[in-house]
Amino acid sequence: MAVDQLIEEIVACHPRPEQPEALCAAGEDLAMNGELPEALACFDRALRIDVRSVHAWCGRADVLARQGRQGEAVGCLERALDAKPGFPRALFVKGDLLRKLNLREEALACYEQAVASMPDLVGAWFSRAVLLYELGRREEARVAIARFVALAPPDHPEVIGARMMQAELGVETAPPARGRVPSPRPAKKASRKSVRRASSKSIQATSSASRKKSGRLAAPKVTAEKPPAAEKPPAKPGEITDEDEAVVAEVREMCAAGRNMEALRKLEPVVNRCPRSLEAWLLRARVLLALAQYDAALSSVERVTGLDAKNLDGARLVVQILSAMKKDQRALEAADRLVALAPSDPEAHRVRGERLFELMRPAEAVTAFERVIHHRPDDASAWLALGRALRQVRKFEMARMALTKAVTLAGESTPSVAEQATEVLARLPPE
Repeated sequence: MAVDQLIEEIVACHPRPEQPEALCAAGEDLAMNGELPEALACFDRALRIDVRSVHAWCGRADVLARQGRQGEAVGCLERALDAKPGFPRALFVKGDLLRKLNLREEALACYEQAVASMPDLVGAWFSRAVLLYELGRREEARVAIARFVALAPPDHPEVIGARMMQAELGVETAPPARGRVPSPRPAKKASRKSVRRASSKSIQATSSASRKKSGRLAAPKVTAEKPPAAEKPPAKPGEITDEDEAVVAEVREMCAAGRNMEALRKLEPVVNRCPRSLEAWLLRARVLLALAQYDAALSSVERVTGLDAKNLDGARLVVQILSAMKKDQRALEAADRLVALAPSDPEAHRVRGERLFELMRPAEAVTAFERVIHHRPDDASAWLALGRALRQVRKFEMARMALTKAVTLAGESTPSVAEQATEVLARLPPE
């Protein structure tokens, strides 16, 4: 109650206090003073009035990031970009978050879109320069940091760091000398006749040199050769071969038939021969998960993410294994990383929503399931999950609408979803 009173007092100080803009301004004031829960409540109230308020989504993302909830923050920025594609502030902040999650190429793409939308966005130029420097792209970093220095006011907090980076990159940072700098004389424009004469002399000189070198005027006869037939390159050491691919296919059939122990015995030699095969390690992790050998399954899938940090199958499997191990907090952290890797993948948001619901954080689960429905509006199971989460936050009317939608969409195709939605509907208080 004290939080609500504080928000009311701050909002009342702004013009048009019932508008989302006033709530966002109040949220920014609170965040600046370090009152993050109160700031988050302000942004949430703004979004209840206008769910497409890009400033509210960006402010919410900023608060969540400061609370260490990076995955949720990225989700909020995605909502802002859905409402207003190319919004520079959202792209800039998203780039910073992705960089903290070590997704550098994705972060760089965000910075580039941000400065393309707003060429004088000072902070984005600095972040872009630093990231390019970290990636070893020194020439591009030199251009970006020079752009930042040209745009930034003298009292900008990053100016000193930018000057140091310029010195590291070998850029001359001294101010120009006083006095008049003589302008270079424009070059004399060549006439067409002189251009033809110079061209003729050049051709004659080249022809003469060619004759001296070859001793004859005739050009050598060129015969066209047939390109060799394309052959499949041999597998690199540690990667899967054609013979092992056949074994992997056989192992998949065994798994489908429930012969998991036999499949594991068949797969082990392949993993030993091909330690860099993502396919083999993923399959081994799935077999071990089916056998409830969770630690070994996690070790296998970590080999996949170690070889390819952006492998979505591996990221999904990490969440699945940690959930089976009842390590819910670690599973949520893995789900946050999955969402950061694939922000437009509805399954990533579904997995994250399920983990939030298990951790008794239904309000955040609602946002995750809304993202699933945004991408898949006809997904009956997503409407069911949303209805359950809304019931937990006591938004009964909205829960009733979501559950009724789940029953309608499920129909006869997925009777279990319709049955579960009907059961939850029966537990809602009467209208």
